[in-house]
Amino acid sequence: MNNAVFPVTSQPQFWVIVPTYNPGALAWADWAVALKNQNCKPMQVIVVDSGSTDGSVDISQQAGYTVLHVHAKDFNHGGTRQWALDQGLQNASHLGQPKPDLVVYLTQDAVLAHPNSLQELLSSFQQPQVAAAFGRQMPKPSATWLEVHARNFNYPETSRTVQLQDKASLGIKACFLSNSFAAYRLQALQAMGGFPSNLPMGEDTYTAAKLLLSGQSLHYQASAAVYHSHNYNGLQDFQRMFDTGVFHAQNPWLQQSFGRAEGEGMKLLSSQWQTLRQIMSAPPSSSPSASTQAQHNNQPNPQKPGWLGGSFQLITTNFIKLSAYKLGLAYRLVPAFLRPYFSMSKAFWLQK
Repeated sequence: MNNAVFPVTSQPQFWVIVPTYNPGALAWADWAVALKNQNCKPMQVIVVDSGSTDGSVDISQQAGYTVLHVHAKDFNHGGTRQWALDQGLQNASHLGQPKPDLVVYLTQDAVLAHPNSLQELLSSFQQPQVAAAFGRQMPKPSATWLEVHARNFNYPETSRTVQLQDKASLGIKACFLSNSFAAYRLQALQAMGGFPSNLPMGEDTYTAAKLLLSGQSLHYQASAAVYHSHNYNGLQDFQRMFDTGVFHAQNPWLQQSFGRAEGEGMKLLSSQWQTLRQIMSAPPSSSPSASTQAQHNNQPNPQKPGWLGGSFQLITTNFIKLSAYKLGLAYRLVPAFLRPYFSMSKAFWLQK
């Protein structure tokens, strides 16, 4: 594929697309301010809303965003994002407006961390072989120690470009990419047929894997950052990992092409244990030096969980996640009426 190279002195034309559903008026206003403060501006911001009643739609309209509407029952992680892009392209064609070179996807709870976050992400496409890029997700101040670890584990401080041959060392992590903060060449995304609509989640990983298999590259840009983390409870952890298992069961080619996910899970568990040991051997988080260092690094400084509490949390959380993932892999054996209860993407099952 002939991917365009954008000169360093010029800015590629891009859109921002974000799905919303009751993000909270104050939180959404903060999101909009962070976007407004970026030192490079999108041609268009498309918000696809699933029936928000919290005043966020008014904020979007006041900010000049294009607002599209879907019913919550019709929302689909891949399908809705692709529909929003298609609607935007149709409207641009009808009005005689140019198409974007790149499309940036964000989620409603991923707040751009620096005024140059978008510029840094878009700089990934100076490499002509790069078809998609994603940025660093940093934990929010309220994040627990396990969530802080998860963000640091998945989103390190060093950027890298990934090609298909890197699967030998990275395994299934080679096609890791998150639509909470990602950008795609429009030409490359359209050539792949856009995002799939028949998945409960994982449209980003699916597309990233297809791009790698087509001979193109992915880029992780660590200097492009958002604040994005979740403090899920046990039920939410279960539902999220059940959906992950379903996604892998529906797409066996992923693990056949890149390797099994369980190996990455063991690396995560080992890293969590090492992190717990480091936390427990560090000075108390209430000390001035620890708090000052955390603020300097823009990192949360969670309280020590205690050896007993931390170990219990580590074991129970991973047991729940592994059990849910295995159940998701075997979802065809689960009665159909139970699947929405086990899933975070309930609309997916109701649509089916």
